[in-house]
Parts: sequence; structure tokens; C-alpha cells
Amino acid sequence: MNTEYRALVEKVDGFTTAVGQRRRADLACRPGCSSCCEVWLTVSPVEAQPLRAALDALPTAARESVAQRGRQERAREARGEAARCAMLEPDGRCAVYEARPLVCRTQGLALQYPPGVVPEAAVRGRTSRGEITYCPLNFTGAQPGAADVLDAERVDQLLAIVSVRYAHAHGLDPAARTSLSDLAADAEP
Repeated sequence: MNTEYRALVEKVDGFTTAVGQRRRADLACRPGCSSCCEVWLTVSPVEAQPLRAALDALPTAARESVAQRGRQERAREARGEAARCAMLEPDGRCAVYEARPLVCRTQGLALQYPPGVVPEAAVRGRTSRGEITYCPLNFTGAQPGAADVLDAERVDQLLAIVSVRYAHAHGLDPAARTSLSDLAADAEP
């Protein structure tokens, strides 16, 4: 994994761990809770690399299962049907959890974006710096405090910088995106 990307992942993971420990009673996120995975995502080359490595490391049967789901989700996406991440196992767990992209690492948490970025229906709070969104199953006992809110715009900016550097270093298109469905479909042994 790229060292800059690894550092960003570690920083985000540190934040999510701290929020999880501090607000455990207010977070519904648990293994198998997968409603935020009902989506098709794309990733930049710097995030695709560790996902490919994680897929390659899966046992053959698991890799074949993920590849089959990838082909199914790619076809469903082409038909405009309801979304579901190809990495999502039937039990609601992620097949590549340790390598999941940043967007997946922060799902459900309180995320702050500039005004107008988050659809109005998803806005759960406002601050002088932006709008806050989080899973409606979380923070039902008490609203997130300032220490519980991740500046998602800043994380996105840092990821963009890391992505461009990675792409340039590897002769890749910095604007390229790869769908998780395609990564899964290509995971055949």
C-alpha cells in the first residue's frame, strides 16, 4: 500500500476508533450492518491497489464468489437496478474489510461537508463550518459533539492529493476511477 495513502487510512481509522470507543452506545454500526453498502462505488488508482491485493489474497472459493457478485452487480448497474456493493458477503460483512476505501471507513459517522454538498434530506445538523450528515441509526441518544465530527472535505482533499501523486508516480491517469463491481469481477483466480 502506498505510504501516503496508508498514513491517511491510519489517521482516519484512528479517528473512527476514538469515536467508536467514546460513543459506542450511540453507534449502531456492527458487523453485518450493511445498509450503507447498498451503493455502487468507484475508487481512484491509489485505493484500487490495496483492494486488488486484498482480493488476490482471498482463498480461491471466496475470490470466485466475489468475482461472481462483481459480474452480477456490473450487469445490474448497466440495467439501472438497485445498487449493492459486490464486496458485500451474503451475511452483510465486507469481503475486503481491512482494505476497504476511505468512504467505507467513515460511513455512518458524523461527517461535515461544506453547505450544499449533502442532499438536504441527509443533513442532520449545521455548524458555522458546514453541514453534518450521519446514519440515522447512529447518535439517537445524543447528537455528535465537535470531537465526533470528521471534516470529510479535508479527508477528500487529502485523498485527492495522495491519488494524484500516486497516479503520476505510476504513469496512471489521475482522473481514472474503477468501480468496485469491476474490481470484484476481475478477481478470478
